[in-house]
Amino acid sequence: RFWRSPDARALPGSGLGLSIVARTVQQAGGEVSLRPAQDGGTIATVRLPGAPAAPPELP
Repeated sequence: RFWRSPDARALPGSGLGLSIVARTVQQAGGEVSLRPAQDGGTIATVRLPGAPAAPPELP
């Protein structure tokens, strides 16, 4: 559940951030997905359920 790559183990931080986000989003009925970015790094997508509703009226 909590895993850090060998290359990231020397970096600061506990490595819990994404795990906490994923658990919170899942408990809300959503999902988190990760994929590599074209030029390096990672793209994170968070999808949360929503209730159908009309947009608020502008004043």
